[in-house]
Amino acid sequence: MSQSSVWLELQQVEARLCTVAAEQLGVSADEVKPESRFIEDLNCDSLDLIELIMETEDEFGITIPETPSTPVGKLIFTRQPFRIRDLAEFAFLNQGTGSPVRGGWRKKPIELPPATESGFTQLGGKVDASVLRQAGLHERLDGCGEFPCYRRTTDGMVCVQVPASSVEIGCDDSLANEDEKPRHQTTLSSFLMDVEPVSVTAFCRFLNSIEIGPDELRNSIALPANDDRQADRQFETCGGTWQPRPGAAMQPVILVSWNAADAYSRWANGVDWRERDQSFLPTEAQWECAADGAFDEKELVYAGIHQRGQAYQSEGLPMPRVQQPYGQSRFGLRHMSGTIWHWCRDWYSPDFYRSADATQLDPIANIPTGLRSERGGSWVGPIELCRPSYRRGRNPEACGRCLGFRCVGSPPAR
Repeated sequence: MSQSSVWLELQQVEARLCTVAAEQLGVSADEVKPESRFIEDLNCDSLDLIELIMETEDEFGITIPETPSTPVGKLIFTRQPFRIRDLAEFAFLNQGTGSPVRGGWRKKPIELPPATESGFTQLGGKVDASVLRQAGLHERLDGCGEFPCYRRTTDGMVCVQVPASSVEIGCDDSLANEDEKPRHQTTLSSFLMDVEPVSVTAFCRFLNSIEIGPDELRNSIALPANDDRQADRQFETCGGTWQPRPGAAMQPVILVSWNAADAYSRWANGVDWRERDQSFLPTEAQWECAADGAFDEKELVYAGIHQRGQAYQSEGLPMPRVQQPYGQSRFGLRHMSGTIWHWCRDWYSPDFYRSADATQLDPIANIPTGLRSERGGSWVGPIELCRPSYRRGRNPEACGRCLGFRCVGSPPAR
């Protein structure tokens, strides 16, 4: 399956896998549900499960490696008990990997090339509250490297724990603008930060999981009917369900206001999305700390792609997938430099770095200025804007074709 092929929602994958499992195991379709346990409920032995996995690969045109290589793949396949919904989740995340060529494997063993995984972890469909209650907000991932990693169960996002530290923020170089000065030291508490931008798939999951009125919809995510960016929208409703448009499922979501991003950040962190006194968007200080190293390898910064006069109505906006390693920081966070601008929690103030508040513990600009901060640069502008210390602000009601977001959170209690 290519990225332009039909994108299946998680519930669709679960329903089709239930049918496949019933046929493969020779049981009634009524006996197989997403929550069915392979061993305890369906009496699967090892051979049954291997055959079912191969049927799943054929059904969805995907590859399921014998030993998953990514932390999320390992997490899914080591869940106890292992259920239909777990196999469906892996199939959903690996759409587009292509089924393996076995050439008679079912008759005799042959040498197979190493299987690959998509690396995509974010979930679509709709939140199952019962699953969320069982799993809690975060699942610990193993094998992530130097920094602890967790997977957020609301949306499937992998989060990296950035350690508490004293960091230097800002820039005094000759290229620096006045709002980047002076370079100063501050102290940050440990925090979780999303390893990649929020995808179209996950944002649709958010919309499908909440009740949103017409006024809120118009103010947060809807564009005027005469807006020429309508063709660039990445998601749409079909039968009352929000879903990605073809080719957009794994892209960073764009054209969402600060208010919409802020609401998502609360929902993703298990908080009522309407409670506006809380926010889980990164502060500028958290952003700049977490972006360390992302600008060092400039050939991997996805910027300056747009050509003057270029229109994208037919092929879509030229954005990479969220799991591709562009603009990667030393914490392993992708797209921290280039690809899209990211909304931040702070009100934008050009003088904030010269204030005493900028050197306090966990600093944030809380005085309303009419503009919210955005960081990171994008695929549209020049690479110079992708420096980690580059600052600018935008009207929080604005929606941009190069503007998205990611979330932060609190590390789980040990």
